[in-house]
Amino acid sequence: MKYASVKGERREAQPKLYGICPNCDREVVAKCGQQRIWHWSHLGKLECDRWWEPETKWHRTWKAVFPQEWQEVMHTAADSERHIADVMNNRGWVLELQHSPITPEERLSRERFYGSMVWVVDGMRYKRDLAAFRQVVENGSIISDSPLRISSPLTARAGIFRRWAPIHWPVFIDFGDEEFRIAGFPPPEHVLWQLQLVPRTGDVVVAPVIRESFKRWFGLDGGALQHLVALRPEQPPRRRYTGGRPPFLPRARPRRRF
Repeated sequence: MKYASVKGERREAQPKLYGICPNCDREVVAKCGQQRIWHWSHLGKLECDRWWEPETKWHRTWKAVFPQEWQEVMHTAADSERHIADVMNNRGWVLELQHSPITPEERLSRERFYGSMVWVVDGMRYKRDLAAFRQVVENGSIISDSPLRISSPLTARAGIFRRWAPIHWPVFIDFGDEEFRIAGFPPPEHVLWQLQLVPRTGDVVVAPVIRESFKRWFGLDGGALQHLVALRPEQPPRRRYTGGRPPFLPRARPRRRF
């Protein structure tokens, strides 16, 4: 955990501190070594929240995007079941940051428990996920220009897509600063990759979302998500063939740019 209660005050882990877990009210100790990020740990290796996973720098970087009071928020259901949400905004939506593997059963349990939520998944957890995603993005078919959406037969076979289907709440894959090319062009800004379900077919398609717009959308101002849009260059008017020199050969279909 990033936060614990120390003498009634919400504190981050610091050397030689002891605190109280906000979920189970048991004692926790600050772990401040050099190998892992500083965190709070239950005494006796007790973990009171079965949904909690070892926290990484990736988790901390995402949490730090949002106000401290939104981070590690206790959520209690009507039946008194309690869990600590990674981030909960001022509109009651939960953001779960998923780095470790998660079973379909646990994912569904979390979605039912929180009700209104968003997933951000660490795409760098497995090397094979990055390679599979590159193939989809770089070799898939663009089925929509605005918003830009990409479809590929590989989405039915690649593990990263199968693990997150069916999609009930928004799922965004974070590949950090990894570079991709879409129809031969790199995205103009850093993006998250949203997985979208096509209700008519049940297929999963990929929609790149500007990363900063996601932070605003989930954040304080609640702005709209900004998807990439593919722009087609205008075609020059065709010349009429009047004999003599042969007409111009038809041009290949122009590549999209963003």
